[in-house]
Amino acid sequence: MASSKEEKKFILEVTETYHGFPELWKVKSKEYSDREKKEAAYDTFVLKYKEWYTEATKDDLKKKLNAMRTSFRRLALLVHPLRTLATN
Repeated sequence: MASSKEEKKFILEVTETYHGFPELWKVKSKEYSDREKKEAAYDTFVLKYKEWYTEATKDDLKKKLNAMRTSFRRLALLVHPLRTLATN
């Protein structure tokens, strides 16, 4: 079992890799609507994901990314009002 420090490093690498594929997350980009580009990005991205989770599939990756996005949105909803209060 890897240490939590290694796991955190891997999660940061995954986040940076995800950011490098705007066709997966940037809704306003033209690439986001291109299914072929999205599938190619997922195929490339799943190779990175398999470094840690060797049995992972594209569906596993999609579920994980969706969970990360959901967690981020929830946290952003909590933090945003606090920032507004802090600036007033």
